[in-house]
Amino acid sequence: MNREALFSELLSHVPSDPREAESLGWMRRFVAAPDDPLARENPVGHVTASAVVARPGGEAFLLVFHRKLGRWLQPGGHVERSDVSAFEAALREASEETGIRIARFEAPLGGTILDVDVHEIPARKSEPAHQHFDVRYLLTTQSEIDREASDDPARPIEWRSWDEAMSAGIDESLARALRKARSVLTGDTVATGRGRSDHQRTTPQQ
Repeated sequence: MNREALFSELLSHVPSDPREAESLGWMRRFVAAPDDPLARENPVGHVTASAVVARPGGEAFLLVFHRKLGRWLQPGGHVERSDVSAFEAALREASEETGIRIARFEAPLGGTILDVDVHEIPARKSEPAHQHFDVRYLLTTQSEIDREASDDPARPIEWRSWDEAMSAGIDESLARALRKARSVLTGDTVATGRGRSDHQRTTPQQ
């Protein structure tokens, strides 16, 4: 992944609230620092990429239950060195976790960042506590989950309506990202100051 390209994306991103502004500032400093932001051995943490996956009309969202953290999250994971960009990493992770083919996703914002969040991952036997510097993108699909094609067929993953998603015990940063996504998809400019018509819809190629 091109670190300079990611830093440029982060410079262009506009946070929506003080909590995201704090995360964005920390993430910019982290990516610009000398240490490798992708390295798992980086004691501070590493960059991750995730996708808010929604129905095109914003009426439902795809949530994955993270067993170790014990809560519902969006699909996502570590950015690998082979990933062309953080956006491509988010697209890959969404496909791997849901079993939905990459070509079946659309990106209403293209490769533009939807949201960013820095959060701590608790210590485990094999690694100390560290930070995930998560870059979030918006994807939509009409496809259903294909558990057998996913990397973990036993993983709990569900389509949830807007009300169900917001009442699923998600953390505030994901709630913020879902609100942004729904605003973009419904054309409601209250939350983000922009609607779907301001962005070209693109279809990622497999």
